[in-house]
Amino acid sequence: MHPCLKRPSLLLPFILLGSLNYAAICAAAPYQAEDYAAAFDTTTGNTGNVYRTGNVDIQATSDTGGGFNVGWIEPTEWLSFNNLVIPATGDYLISARVASESGGSLSLDLNGGSIQLGTLAITGTGGWQSWKTFSKVVKINAGTYSLGVYATTGGWNLNWVDVVSCQQTDCGHAIPGRVEAERYSSFLDTTAGNTGGQLRNDNVDIELTTDSGGGYNVGWIAPGEYLRYSVNVSTKGRYKITARVASPNNGTYFKLKLNGRDLGNRINVTNTGNWQTWQNVSIEASLDQGAHELEAYFETGNFNLNYVDFEYLGPNDNSSSSSSSSSSSAGTLKVMTYNVRTTPAGDVGERFWDNRKAELVTAIKTQLPQVIGFQEATSEQHDYIKGSLGGNWSSSPQRQIIYRNDAFDVVQGGIIELVADVWGRRTSEWIKLRRKADSREFIFFNNHWGVDGNSQQGSANIIRDRIASLNQNWALPTILLGDLNAAPGSGPINTLMNQTQLISLFSGNTFNGWNPTPNVQLDYIFASKFTLSGCNLITYREGTTPPSDHYPIFCEVKFL
Repeated sequence: MHPCLKRPSLLLPFILLGSLNYAAICAAAPYQAEDYAAAFDTTTGNTGNVYRTGNVDIQATSDTGGGFNVGWIEPTEWLSFNNLVIPATGDYLISARVASESGGSLSLDLNGGSIQLGTLAITGTGGWQSWKTFSKVVKINAGTYSLGVYATTGGWNLNWVDVVSCQQTDCGHAIPGRVEAERYSSFLDTTAGNTGGQLRNDNVDIELTTDSGGGYNVGWIAPGEYLRYSVNVSTKGRYKITARVASPNNGTYFKLKLNGRDLGNRINVTNTGNWQTWQNVSIEASLDQGAHELEAYFETGNFNLNYVDFEYLGPNDNSSSSSSSSSSSAGTLKVMTYNVRTTPAGDVGERFWDNRKAELVTAIKTQLPQVIGFQEATSEQHDYIKGSLGGNWSSSPQRQIIYRNDAFDVVQGGIIELVADVWGRRTSEWIKLRRKADSREFIFFNNHWGVDGNSQQGSANIIRDRIASLNQNWALPTILLGDLNAAPGSGPINTLMNQTQLISLFSGNTFNGWNPTPNVQLDYIFASKFTLSGCNLITYREGTTPPSDHYPIFCEVKFL
């Protein structure tokens, strides 16, 4: 399709311009933002000064396929495109290709705002040329329309808009709603053939279920297998997620992932007494609006899965958007881990501390964290970062943790001595914080482990044994984060994930080696007694070189 920024109702009636020579059915090709038929822009002139004259700001894009994008978007601006032909009434997947440093929102409409299609919430994508597709399913009646996109906020770039019939593409399972286990779109199964012999002719093992409602369930599940589903979330917010499971075994569990990232806590399957004796197990998590890939990742086997239900509970708790605000909303906490690359490393040029420190602080400010764990920060680096963030920040005794002093009081803290490596001493600094808003307490551990496997495993064992005693046998909510120098799936990481109550919140490469694209995960955020609202890898940079050789991770979590 071709994108159109929506016009406000006061601009009605919309005057349909001459018909363009686009394909006679929707989704023949995306509407390119720069090929608008009509537009409204609040500033004079094309700031990008490319492609066409007029007031719409156009620039070259680095998105896949090249071409141009519309940028410098301000609230109330819009674009419009003609000749959207909807051949039959039904459900359609409408998608916008967007890049944004901090997020925003746009709304979509037909015929100059006379038919509203709803809002797309845009999360930060990591930069003005870091592109992501945001989608939602809408019902459209048959007819020919103009398509509009309206900037309810600014702060984002638009490459294209597309509309595709759900009969032509997989629009995904509707959420809120039910995802049946056997209705997967892709899978990994470690054994050949469908052991249950039902419904499908691939390697996933499906059988008839005697659960209420009948149908099928997936069984004969083995560790390391997964099922993936296309889903489409109609409303951003908090969800109760309920898995229907059965097992005659103890100690089985699995995770749900959304777009590769862990979704809330792992789902523990207790012994139900029989393979067809079913129970509900629920967690809570926050979901973003739009099209996503849901994965059921089976960390253990020996249980059956019938379906997963998603029940909308309400909007997310809103945290302050102002860096001077004193506290988060009643249930949320925003944390960050950042290896800032120490100055004694002797970096020169763009990597020299004085040449990157302002950019590094800007990367932090894009997310407004409330507690940050630093690795490798010297006193000089610590003082600069804390001072640049403002007067509402205080430091832990070892100055490797900073926190909002207008939101939290320190109850106690300390150092855990870990296993040294060739570079010397390794530690985990911890502080117990109390929220001023409601007196909720939690413990925050900041880590920097050694570079060899033996020191990492020794440090993991120490952390495993010390955390339980420090936080009253896991009674308190816990955040553990840092540069662990260990790869996912390694022994030290598995020790934390399998021998503690910690859940990994983020999965993805974090170490960039001074290059824009990271190539391995060394940094982590783990939590206990929190549910995940969302995590981002902060890839903000102002030039070709990132502000550190690690990208920071930011996560927002919700107290249970």
